[in-house]
Amino acid sequence: MIIAVDARPIIQPQFQGPEQRARNILAAWAKSQHEHHFHLLYAHPRAGGSLDDSLLTSLPPNFHPVEITSYNMPWDFHAGSRLLNPLARALARIKPDVYYAFTPQIPRISICPVVPTFHDLSFELDPDVRRAPASRQLRHIARRSLNYARRVHAVSSQTKYDIASVYRLPAGRIDVIYNGIDPAFPPPPPATIPTPRPVHLANRIQRPYVLSVGADIPRRNYARLLDAMQIAWQSPDNATTQWVLAGRATWPHSDIHAAARKAGVLERMRFVEAPNNTELADLYRNATLTICASSFEGFGLSVLESMACGTGSACSDMRSLREVAADSAVYFPHDDSQAIGQTISGLLEDAEYRRQLKYRGLQRAALFTWETAAQLTIASLTTACEKQAEVAVTR
Repeated sequence: MIIAVDARPIIQPQFQGPEQRARNILAAWAKSQHEHHFHLLYAHPRAGGSLDDSLLTSLPPNFHPVEITSYNMPWDFHAGSRLLNPLARALARIKPDVYYAFTPQIPRISICPVVPTFHDLSFELDPDVRRAPASRQLRHIARRSLNYARRVHAVSSQTKYDIASVYRLPAGRIDVIYNGIDPAFPPPPPATIPTPRPVHLANRIQRPYVLSVGADIPRRNYARLLDAMQIAWQSPDNATTQWVLAGRATWPHSDIHAAARKAGVLERMRFVEAPNNTELADLYRNATLTICASSFEGFGLSVLESMACGTGSACSDMRSLREVAADSAVYFPHDDSQAIGQTISGLLEDAEYRRQLKYRGLQRAALFTWETAAQLTIASLTTACEKQAEVAVTR
């Protein structure tokens, strides 16, 4: 099978959901020695941009990088019919059996089946995200993508049924393929005593601390979480607990930083800007507890990473997070600061229950592997090709 792949996420220097998924699935394909041929379509960034082609240059001979010089276009260009020109010319030369994208962005082509990936539908279902100017464009991309897609990949059953209900797409055309856990997030060796790592020393982080991962965007729910932490801090046993926020945000200019300053609790908080995976893993492993109070999640990667690193989690009670954590986390209503605060206080004061969450989480996280995701992706792409053949025969 000849598989054309949108490799733009693979060369991006930043690591968000699509980038992590692209790199890890591609690496798993490379290890498995598939007989398939993969053509990786990408473009060098504009002048002044950055490129990480380390993965492209280390792949087996059946992986073929294909540079498209006019592919890196303005945002509105990606959504319009003009994207057909550079990409369709490359695909016409390659003659692939299927075209696969790690995002919903796919070209309008009919020369082969196309399969996009949806990470969540926040631009449709989250009120704060939906009001953002970029969401209108994202909704247009999603609808166009589903009109042309032979099959669709969703990172959770929650996302699958969101797609099916919002866009009236038959559920049978949507394959759930969970994310795996990156090798950068292993658990600490048994009986290891947590010791400060460089990321802790650089940011004046001391145990005990509660960790939240993600930039300060509305759906992270940090305003309610701040109220909840102030409830937890009222207990003398928890008064010295720090709250550490780590993510791609300019924290001194964020809303949560301003709110913490106004509340007079900045000295109890630490802000880590754009940690790499090694630093993030160190933050997870030394944390007393990880909190995810999001109002909307397509998968819950921070919960999975925390479990893999041996740290218990408390998180919002929503289907996508229960899919990931099952009985390995404690759940709370995301819109109730009092309940969140009581949950945090209870877990900080109950070391035995945190220990139980740790071992449940380690077993649960082991179920999510990129090797499995890679195999399921190939199976789905094969099905898309078979369906295309059936359509051709009936015509």
